[in-house]
Amino acid sequence: MLRKRAVQVLVLCLIAVMLGSCAGRRRTMASCSVPTVGACKPCRIACPAGQTPKCVAGQGNETTCEVQALCTCS
Repeated sequence: MLRKRAVQVLVLCLIAVMLGSCAGRRRTMASCSVPTVGACKPCRIACPAGQTPKCVAGQGNETTCEVQALCTCS
């Protein structure tokens, strides 16, 4: 009975640590986005911790998109 209870407590502690770890990663993610520019589509990106997001707006007018928007992690 005591061993079963100890295993349950251990499992609950491991779950709590994993959830805390995931929450910490989300907070450190950097992101950027580019709005719609004329006929060019928008883009959005979220990069893992340690990587920098880079977003460049598209170039075009209302009917054509000459250069699509670019969202990358580096």
